[in-house]
Amino acid sequence: MGRCKRITYPGLTYHVINRGNNRQAIFLEEDDYKKYLAIVYRFKRKYGFKLFAYCFMTNHVHLLIQVGEKGTISRIMQSITVAHTRHYHYKYRTSGHVWQGRFNSPVVSDDEYMLEVMRYIEQNPVRAKMVREIEDYTWSSYRLNIRAEESKLIDRRENKAYQTLGETDDDRRRQYVFMLREEVKDKALEEIRESSQKGIYASEKFKSQIDKMIVKKVIRRNTC
Repeated sequence: MGRCKRITYPGLTYHVINRGNNRQAIFLEEDDYKKYLAIVYRFKRKYGFKLFAYCFMTNHVHLLIQVGEKGTISRIMQSITVAHTRHYHYKYRTSGHVWQGRFNSPVVSDDEYMLEVMRYIEQNPVRAKMVREIEDYTWSSYRLNIRAEESKLIDRRENKAYQTLGETDDDRRRQYVFMLREEVKDKALEEIRESSQKGIYASEKFKSQIDKMIVKKVIRRNTC
């Protein structure tokens, strides 16, 4: 099945999935995870994007990114991937492709669909049987999404879906913990995985809004 053309528009949120070339291991030791996280944070500051969730597995990564005006999702991921590849080659004295040719980045609506994707991302280590409990895995955003203090890395306050979980931050964090205890249903798992090819995981209302945004963008381009 061919991939859909990437939808590009400021303010959209993308579920980025990037895999090692030929599914090879990318993170070989703890410092590799730390370095990748540092690179993500560096370009988060440069491009001003919001990060709502992440999970770094042995041979692939998940990032839930809301883009701003400074950089498209393609520019952001190109910068992150190039910087990491240079570091990887320098450290391990290798050459060639580290990551697969093209990352997936379905658009996600900022409602219950986003909460489902966050659950999907942060439950990855449990589904892979790497840990028994979500909080036992170091390289995901789960601990940052439930801790009392705000993080420079995770943007809970700007996450509209997360904010609907309660009236206060304490309420939201408690509800998020409760939500993450429940496994993603099989139907949602299938739809989220299929969205990598379809290019979107969203409500019908949001899809209609996206269609209108694309039409306006084409009209502006053709009238310039």
